[in-house]
Amino acid sequence: MKKILVLSSRIPYPLIAGYANRIYYISKILAGEYQVDLLAIKESSIKREELSALDEVCHNLVFFDFSRTMLKANAFKKLFSRKPTQVAGYHFKTIQRWVDKHFEEYDLVYCNHIRMAEYVRRLPCKKVLDFHDAISMNYKDALERARGFWKAFYFIEDKRLLPYELEVLRAFDRYFITSQADKDYLLANASMPADIEVIPMGVNDKALERVQDMKEENWIAFSGKMDYYPNEDAAVYFTNEVFPLLRKEDESLKFVIIGAYPTRKILALKEIQRVKVTGFVEDLYEYLEKAKVVVAPMRFGAGIQNKVLEAMALRKPVVTTSKGARGIAGENGKHFIVADAPEEMAEKILGLLNDDEKRKMIGESGRALIEERYTWDVVGEKLLKEIEEII
Repeated sequence: MKKILVLSSRIPYPLIAGYANRIYYISKILAGEYQVDLLAIKESSIKREELSALDEVCHNLVFFDFSRTMLKANAFKKLFSRKPTQVAGYHFKTIQRWVDKHFEEYDLVYCNHIRMAEYVRRLPCKKVLDFHDAISMNYKDALERARGFWKAFYFIEDKRLLPYELEVLRAFDRYFITSQADKDYLLANASMPADIEVIPMGVNDKALERVQDMKEENWIAFSGKMDYYPNEDAAVYFTNEVFPLLRKEDESLKFVIIGAYPTRKILALKEIQRVKVTGFVEDLYEYLEKAKVVVAPMRFGAGIQNKVLEAMALRKPVVTTSKGARGIAGENGKHFIVADAPEEMAEKILGLLNDDEKRKMIGESGRALIEERYTWDVVGEKLLKEIEEII
């Protein structure tokens, strides 16, 4: 059996963020045809059940312990290098030595994210780079709205990310990315053609398997990993700019923010009447199913918003922004609703809250689109075809 080494900058479990879902399910798909070994950076302790879940998919697990503090220190040390700080911060000599010693044992190295590209970009082996997203596009958008530390961070990264992304476009056999918009952005800035294939996100199997028997509450819900700045920004923006408009019409309405690692800004939102911040929950889908409407008020970001896909899979009507819908092959007003201004978003949400049939219609249409294009079975067929061609 041919062997694939998957490189990840984080442990791809539990499945609390888009990157974890993507790496876990792609590894699982590959493991159906190949022997898959996973090399990952372990920032914190891993629970037994999490280790078991990865053991079921991967033949060998190779973890390197580097805490978040160590990652930040490593990035700071290399602050004045030409590379993006997140690339430099995730590059360690001990990992490089392991890769240099073992890469020839594999028929392919599957590199996730530009953070891991440095380990294999110069090695004489068959290799693919899964960008996930065009991060430079995300950061360019974020720079316009960021403040304080994040403003400085995005300012530095903005000048380094795109040149690095274009540089590694000359180093791998093939490239994957989650959306056509991200692909178009990179190719528009590249000086030469590159073999970039769109491999979209798929939806967690557990979302597809849910039985729709949960009684709805008078809730609006937003979900995501809450220390991720675009998610933090979206939650704060919605709470301050949109939710007050909704509360004027319905004082009993509740806004529920669901997701692990809430920042101080997110936790502070709990002080606002009818806003609930859950932190990590064992069953995300239970909360989403209770919501009448799911929102994704993203003001910047790249790739496909996994939170939107999962809500659609649960047959929930989603109100998002044009940037939140970017990359999803759906139709505004049929599969989801797009609204960018606070007043427009509030109007669209109220329209759904007051129309049971419309909520059901959009929820069913969204689910149908997921089954057609965004299950891991559908995504996996294209992925395996691409990998077979390379190997």
